[in-house]
Amino acid sequence: MSDNILPNHGVTGLSVSQDDVELFLDYVVEAEGIVAKVHDKGDEIEQTTVRDATIYYIDEKQTRLYQILNKIAFSANKYFKYDITGIEKAQIIHYKAPSNGYEYHLDIGPEGTAALRKISMSLLLNEDYEGGEICFRSSEHESCTRPKMGEVVAFSSFLSHKVKPVTKGDRYVVVAWFNGPPFR
Repeated sequence: MSDNILPNHGVTGLSVSQDDVELFLDYVVEAEGIVAKVHDKGDEIEQTTVRDATIYYIDEKQTRLYQILNKIAFSANKYFKYDITGIEKAQIIHYKAPSNGYEYHLDIGPEGTAALRKISMSLLLNEDYEGGEICFRSSEHESCTRPKMGEVVAFSSFLSHKVKPVTKGDRYVVVAWFNGPPFR
């Protein structure tokens, strides 16, 4: 990890085994990807200047992959202590250079499934790329980090964050959201 400090409401130090990483990467080989979209005034649209990636949704029948994610959720929530009741359908995201990454955004939303998001999680599956750091913003301060393969960055879903452009290679990451009753 970089020497930069994550903002409050974020935790690192969690990781999975090389075997677990390979299970996720093997899933991408069999899965069908779709172009990543952004929400704009209630619609989902392709806008590669804001989000430039391919998404592979992880089928709920992939029990081994969801067991790994459940373990991460349990470990991360030791830090957050949120009321967590489930995992939203997880994704493997592929950023292929040159990729614009994903501009600053929040994972929590005002309604629907996004309103239930409490913890966002990013699990890096490879390191052979350039760029692609995950950054957090609070006020005028930006803090960026580049996890190693198998490392998890977990953070409150209400934190503003982005993925910097990937300038060389391919970046693969699992993202998931651990859900519960809306914040009060």
